[in-house]
Amino acid sequence: MNKQAVLFEDDFFEDEIQRCFFENIKLSGFSYEEVDIGDITFKAGQEESIHRWYRLTPSYSPELVRFFLKEFKLKENDVVFDPFSGRGTTAIECQKKGIECISFEINPLLQAVGEKSLRWSNDYDFSLFNKYITECRGLVKKHHNQTPDEVAASFRTTIPIIHDVYRWWRPSVLRDLIIFRSVLYFESYRNIQDLLWVAINKAALDCANIHRNHPTITFDDDHGREIYVDYEIENNLTAIRNDLIRYCGPRRETSKIICCDSVNIDAGFLGDLQIDAAITSPPYPNRFSYVHQTRPQLHFMELLSDRGAATEIDLKAIGGTWGRATSILQKELIIPDEELKQHLCYYDELSRKSILMCNYATKYFSDMRLHIRGIRPYLKQGFRGAYVVGNSRLSGIEIFTEVILGKIFESEGFSVQKIVSFRKRGGRKRLYETAVVVSR
Repeated sequence: MNKQAVLFEDDFFEDEIQRCFFENIKLSGFSYEEVDIGDITFKAGQEESIHRWYRLTPSYSPELVRFFLKEFKLKENDVVFDPFSGRGTTAIECQKKGIECISFEINPLLQAVGEKSLRWSNDYDFSLFNKYITECRGLVKKHHNQTPDEVAASFRTTIPIIHDVYRWWRPSVLRDLIIFRSVLYFESYRNIQDLLWVAINKAALDCANIHRNHPTITFDDDHGREIYVDYEIENNLTAIRNDLIRYCGPRRETSKIICCDSVNIDAGFLGDLQIDAAITSPPYPNRFSYVHQTRPQLHFMELLSDRGAATEIDLKAIGGTWGRATSILQKELIIPDEELKQHLCYYDELSRKSILMCNYATKYFSDMRLHIRGIRPYLKQGFRGAYVVGNSRLSGIEIFTEVILGKIFESEGFSVQKIVSFRKRGGRKRLYETAVVVSR
């Protein structure tokens, strides 16, 4: 008996949720495939060069990108598109292989760290790292009796404009971070400024008073651990130097990440570019905000002009779910057109249970349809795409993201080649990561 047959036998299912997941794929008529390529979470990337410069817990692993680069038989003359860049995993892997990649990312923090992670110049003067650390340590010693506000005034900068800033960082830690951030802009460090920015950006969250859960962050109000800003940044710079020694040189910089909206594709960003493949992972239809998770660094790295700016980004993002986005979505039920509604298997039941939760999901799939329509003019004949998504559960109702998204792709003129399941996410609630593999 083949694997496909075994998959749908009653005694195969461990529980009702697993049964529903597989039964829904079966009823969709889509081909199904299971693939074991190991851990596809962010954790695998933390052990790999370049990727380890920044930790974004919802991101996928470099191995997943390599799997699809091989699956799609992509080579140096091909163009890969990642409209939901996140950490920049697709762009980094493409550049390592000399494949052109253009990525979109609406979050300016993620766009900045991704773009700076792709600058593998052979002109960097790594000897400046030690000079920078030494100078910063001297300034920390000089200003050790000052408050963060006093230090910020001395360097003509500001403390982060985030609510309850000293819940995020201890005063002494914030003071030191501000000194390191200020010195990176000294003219003497212009040659390595991008690398210093990446190292400080990572340290800003690693030195915060938080627990880094998956996929969220929570406050550590006990403030029990020892935090040494200089050693965190020094270790980050050591990793950056070691990685770039391997990749600097004649290797072309083939990838770029643009800060823009992937729902409403602007022709100016893609021009006459023709895309061979997409390897990407849009947000999932749930209550997790990718913008909110990066809020501390968005403020500390001075990428936001005011406290409400993060919410404005979330409003534009696919499935935006934070702050004002929530107050807007809970007002009245979103009524999708019949073309879309026929694919939303959750809609009737969830709309009776929770207008807010139903609207979260419906906005997500409405946005995804707009995105799919927007990319069509830029796809080469023979285009193939992999959209990595996860199922969700809102108010106890299953949201079968992979099947709904596959149906939307079909209604927009694409062919769904298969749905690939990579792994089961553990925990009490059984969740799945899948890739909707399409062609056009």
